[in-house]
Amino acid sequence: MLVRAYRTYQPALLLGLLVLAPAVWSGLFVHGAPVSPGPHMPGYGPFATAFALWPWTAPLAGVLATLALGVQLDRLANDRELFERHHHLPALLFPLLLAVGPLRMAPDPALLGMPAVLQALRIAWGTQGRTRALGPLFDAGCLIGVAALLHFPYVFMVVVLWASAAVMRPYGWRDYVVPLLGAMVVLMVVWGVVALTGVATWAPMGTLALRTPGPLVLHALRDRVAPTLVAALLLVAMPVLARVYQRSIMREKNARASFLAFAFACLLLLGFAAVLGHPLPAVLVACPLAVVLSYPLQATRRLWLAELAVAALLVAAVAGPWWS
Repeated sequence: MLVRAYRTYQPALLLGLLVLAPAVWSGLFVHGAPVSPGPHMPGYGPFATAFALWPWTAPLAGVLATLALGVQLDRLANDRELFERHHHLPALLFPLLLAVGPLRMAPDPALLGMPAVLQALRIAWGTQGRTRALGPLFDAGCLIGVAALLHFPYVFMVVVLWASAAVMRPYGWRDYVVPLLGAMVVLMVVWGVVALTGVATWAPMGTLALRTPGPLVLHALRDRVAPTLVAALLLVAMPVLARVYQRSIMREKNARASFLAFAFACLLLLGFAAVLGHPLPAVLVACPLAVVLSYPLQATRRLWLAELAVAALLVAAVAGPWWS
């Protein structure tokens, strides 16, 4: 029933996030949500303080971020022509993928900074076909700077803006300078405020220090069965995505190539976090996979198999946090 419903483009389906998001975070409301250890960027500092003083605010922030990201990802994919037909499958899949697997969802800097990244991509990808784009690209760069104030490695997402400009627009050196300038303006302004007022700490490189990862307790349903199912869906999704890309017109190919650049950037940031011994942000997996796995679910004729797979992910996503 879920896949059949979300394969349509009824706006009321987005209200399902009001049930899905609290459901996947329900276990962490009871057991407590893991909070990223310091030091933190200035944008995440107030959140970390609030989470320490009032533990219930951590899962609440996670629910709100999940709601925002589910809607943003859905609108980004549909409005920027990542799919052949409009549907709401990314909004359904994102909360489920965030909660399953061994990465452990948490209200970490990466999760809270991702809304700014997705908004930056929405603005940058909207410049395709425009004659003037410096203003939107500057805005997109500023949003990347805002995201970096929460999770400093998001500075690397400027490269995604460059890759998008490379495929969506004729060459112009200003299209590459302006996004970087926007990000640097935001970071330098905040650095100046922190230096003058001392209201927060400014230690970007301190957030990248090497750490010793803690042991993980694995559970069969959440950490073995669900990831195996996601991997099987991914194997089916790749050839479907390749076929969709091949028969796309140039405008759609540009958008899908830009999305692949975003997915590759998320993979690189995951590898960077693994090398440093940091907890791997689940949002860096959930965001690209929610779009990629939508392709086979939209195209399949064996709807019962898709319904069974999503139902299994739903059970794992809701039950998984209770084992955290």
